[in-house]
Order: sequence, then structure tokens, then C-alpha cells
Amino acid sequence: MIKGVSMKRFARFSLIVLVSVFVISGAFADLYKPHRIFEIGFDNQLMFANSSFGLKDIMQKKVEIDLEQIASDMPKEGFKFNLNERELFLMNLNASSRFRFGFYTGVESYSNLSISKSLFDLLSDGMAVGESHSYDISGCSDMFFDLGLSFQTIIMGYGVKFNPTFFIPLVYVPKTTATAKVSSSPSGLIRADAEANVDIYTAVDMHDFMEIKKSADNLDLSAGKLIPNTGFDFSFEIERNWMHGLNAGLYARIPVVAGKLKHKMSTRVWAYFYETNALGYLNDTEEHKKDHGRDDFTYSSVNYSVHRPLKLGLNASYTPYGEWFKIQPALGIAVRNPYSSDAIFYPEYALDFRFAFLWQIFNFNIGTAYQNQIFQQRLGFALNLRALEIITQASLCGTTLKTSFSRYGYGALVGLRIGF
Repeated sequence: MIKGVSMKRFARFSLIVLVSVFVISGAFADLYKPHRIFEIGFDNQLMFANSSFGLKDIMQKKVEIDLEQIASDMPKEGFKFNLNERELFLMNLNASSRFRFGFYTGVESYSNLSISKSLFDLLSDGMAVGESHSYDISGCSDMFFDLGLSFQTIIMGYGVKFNPTFFIPLVYVPKTTATAKVSSSPSGLIRADAEANVDIYTAVDMHDFMEIKKSADNLDLSAGKLIPNTGFDFSFEIERNWMHGLNAGLYARIPVVAGKLKHKMSTRVWAYFYETNALGYLNDTEEHKKDHGRDDFTYSSVNYSVHRPLKLGLNASYTPYGEWFKIQPALGIAVRNPYSSDAIFYPEYALDFRFAFLWQIFNFNIGTAYQNQIFQQRLGFALNLRALEIITQASLCGTTLKTSFSRYGYGALVGLRIGF
């Protein structure tokens, strides 16, 4: 966890260090050259990954569950599942290298689930009589709507891009942990209990939707309800040319004003299992009780603050043999929900190799990345006919670098650009 004051100092220090790299003069660089003067388009991207199970383990006529093998293969950090989705609409006007203006809007969501490895060890190996253990299951989730502008120009020989963005948090679930307790006694009693208090912060009142009828008519999505929740962050990029064929830049997203969530729905989820006579399995006298469920939701008004992730990093584009072949690395850091006790720090990187053939009509890319807490091994193709460009990309994903090669998760991106 990163506290609010130290987080702000860390952001300021990192930004000063990155900017100071560029204080010496340099020629203007263009890391991402536009293909059209005017264009509209969209991108849809979905990625999911887990640490332990591939499609080949699930997509079978007869699924066999080998608990010993699962526990043996489980990484030391336990089971993890990550999901990231991004839907984006954009419009760009690229009049010249000194005037590029853009508009974009979209929705982005992220979810995470973690289960401790010790729980799988218990299922595999069992436990001794008289022992008791506890295990953690945790998760978090968020969803943001954003709307922003971009402006790129040249200032003192530097390519500079500004991206002021307004965002509205739609749903936010802070890290929530369920603790499971398991114990046994010499009399044959086996007891397992688990419960968690869950708070879900939302942009609108969910009472009528949840309690009366699950219909959009019971959600007040009016601008008057959503706009007061708006937050603001500011992104920028600075780029320059270092030597022939090598362009490099820095990028940053700095959260400025927190978005607000005015409503909270709370509940308690629970489950239990009581085995009163385990030895009864030998003579069919075994007795047990089990159940699970959740308490009724309670609803309240709050004023909860949340930011989109803070990001700082460096990126580059190297064309050693001309524009037909580009190497594009990026290295950075990110903090999810900065300035709060829920802050999560993580690094990010990307390395892509891009190939363009026949006047850049046929474009291919192959790359590796760790972004939004998901490892990716990706392969893409784009058909650029100037007036129309179709962009596709497929990824193998994982929660670790190793599992991203093991088909434990997948990603897909589809994009379209229309213009002249």
C-alpha cells in the first residue's frame, strides 16, 4: 500500500527525473505517425488470464480434477485471475505535424481474483486431526467512463502531446478479502466457514434495480446525476530524435481530481460445511450440513473518491533499416487508485516488432508486454487502404510470464479507422 502523501511526492519526483532527461536540445521526433488527415474509428479490446488452468483442461467431454496435480502446479502466489476490457471511440484531425487534434471517449474495466495456494494444498493433502487453518480469497474491480481531448504540436523542436481527460467512475469494489477457516477434531467433527463483507460503490442508486426489477428503467443515468461525479487527469507525451532512426519520448498520466461515487451497496457473503461424523463414511452413518448465500443488500449514500491509474514511463521507436521495420520498446510504472490506502504499484513494459509492406498497406506486429497487470504475447495484422484501415490483434495472456506462453488466457483487439 502507498499512502497519499508519499504517493504524491513519489509522482512529483518521478516526473522531474523523466523530464530532466529531455532538457538538452534535440530534433523533433514522431513515434506514431498518423495514416490520415482526418479519421474516425473505434477499438475494442478484451484480455483475461489465470495462473493455473488452460482451455485444454476445461474444454473436454469428461473433466478430470486431479487435486494433487493442481496443488503441485499452483504457483507460490496462489491462483490469480485478471480481466481487462477497453472500448474506445475516437476522432482525429491531423492537419500537420504542428496541429493534431483528437477526441476520444470510452469505457474501461478491470477485475482481479486471488486465492491462496495453501487452500489448494489442503484440498490435495488434507489436514491432521486437531489442526485448524485459515485461508484468504480476495478480489477487486473497477469500471470507468472517460472523455478526453488530445492536442499535439511542436515546441522548441520537441513533439509535445497533451491529453486532458474527464472520467466518471461507474463501479468500484475495493480489495475485499474473505477468510476461510477449516478445523477438525478427534471426534470426527470437520468444520469449514468462510465469510466476507462486500462493499460495492456505484455512480447511481442501485436500490430499485436490485430490489424491484433489473431494468434500465430503474437506473437514473441522467447527466445531472453523473456529471457531478466527474474526475480529471492530465496526460502528456514528449518526444525527440536522439540519432538517425532512433526516436524516444516520455509519457505520463497524472491524476488531478478524484472521481466520486455517491452510492454504496453492502452485503455479507458466507458459506459453511459441518461434518459431524467423518468416520461414518465407513458404515453409511455420515452426517453433514452445508449452505451458502448472502445477506440482503443495504443501501447508503457516501462520497467515495477514486482515481484512474497513475502512469509514468519511457517509449521509443527505432527504424534501423527504414520505415518498413520498427522496434518499439516501452518501460514504465503504474499505480492503481493512487493517493489512497488501496493503491497498488506495478511495473509495465512492452516490446513490439512492426513490419510494413507494399506502401504500408500490409502491416504486421509481434510483441510481448506486461500491461494492466496481464502478461501478453501478441501477434497483430492491419490492412491499411488509407480510406479504410482494419486492425486486429490476438494475444496469449497470463498472470505470470511463464503462463502467458501456456494458453492460460487470451486477448483480442479489433479496431477500425475510416477517413482520408
